[in-house]
Amino acid sequence: MTINQSQSQSPIPIPINIAIIGAGLTGLITADLLEQAFKRQNRPITITIFEKSAGVGRLATRYQTPPTDAISTKHWQFDFGAQYFTAKTAAFQAYLQPWLDSGIIEPWQAVVAVLDSDAIVDKAVQPTITAQWGSAQHEQPRYISSPKMTTWGRAIAKKLTHSTIHYKTRVSPLADNTVVNASKTPLVDIEGNQLGEFDWVICTAPQAQAIDLLANSDFAQQDALKTPTMLACYTLMLGWKSLSAMPQRLHDAKWSVLECKVADNADHSSHVNSRISCLGKVFIEHHKPNRDHLLPSITIYADNDWSQAHVDDDIREVQDQLLDAVQHLVQWDDSSAPAHIDCHRWRYAATKANHATGRQLAYVDSKKHWIVTGDWCDAGRIESGYKAASHVVQLLVEA
Repeated sequence: MTINQSQSQSPIPIPINIAIIGAGLTGLITADLLEQAFKRQNRPITITIFEKSAGVGRLATRYQTPPTDAISTKHWQFDFGAQYFTAKTAAFQAYLQPWLDSGIIEPWQAVVAVLDSDAIVDKAVQPTITAQWGSAQHEQPRYISSPKMTTWGRAIAKKLTHSTIHYKTRVSPLADNTVVNASKTPLVDIEGNQLGEFDWVICTAPQAQAIDLLANSDFAQQDALKTPTMLACYTLMLGWKSLSAMPQRLHDAKWSVLECKVADNADHSSHVNSRISCLGKVFIEHHKPNRDHLLPSITIYADNDWSQAHVDDDIREVQDQLLDAVQHLVQWDDSSAPAHIDCHRWRYAATKANHATGRQLAYVDSKKHWIVTGDWCDAGRIESGYKAASHVVQLLVEA
């Protein structure tokens, strides 16, 4: 008896169908690591990523061309999301290496300085240089994406081969009755359009959005989602039309990153100290590698605790207060005032440090096949997103 060849072959395995909500770095890296893991095991996989905005990465970059220079090719550029990131673990370092080799990611050996409140009032005093990133053997390098911080996320998205990204698609909240056939979850968008049925749903949205997405369900870890405490951050973006138009303290800067702080033993209620208490760090954008073609621009990060205390204030009032503090710091006059001013509010920028105990990298409902994760589950850093993605991939491969 001759065995038919088609009968002797093993059946073609059905791909596991995974939905990822959110195309930030955590979502993109999760898709990338899933594709790599399933390829190593020769297992088929199909991934669909739903992103409510028009782009990927969440490492926001903003551009602006001076209105009077419409024919100019030069513009201001502000990386007003993450300015840089570190890689403290060997696993994340290995993941970054191909991107370093390609030049999409590169080290930023920024010169760091400090200016305390006692020195601010004297224009002649320059900030004190305290370090240069990556110069000491024991120091963690800082990395940036080139030529802008959004480049890396777009490159990860382009690399994906078994994943499809749907932009401007907002997934409707998941409810108890959305789970069918014991493990399949059908998703719909907020307009009622069917998005497909999935074996696993991974939510990588920010904490507040994840809580809203699952509010009408009996997700097994509903209460645990609210455990991490998030802090806000305001970013102020300032641009000048030329280096010569900048105030002296910026024009002559030998530093790229400046921390302003209240002097030791200073009166914290004094006029000077109260004015600068809102400031965190100042970054000179055009000092970064491959950014020397930019018009002069700086990005200022407000202090996280101050930002959280003012998170619901009118953003124009916040902008005015930050402007007053920065003007006091770098001391411009009418001839050296910035030509471009913009302010952005990040409501969920960082995970509060007191969340260090009992951190979960993912919140899993194994019955529903739903997972919630994100950089906010750890320290709110880019490497936190990688750690969260790696953990989720391990869970799915084992499952």
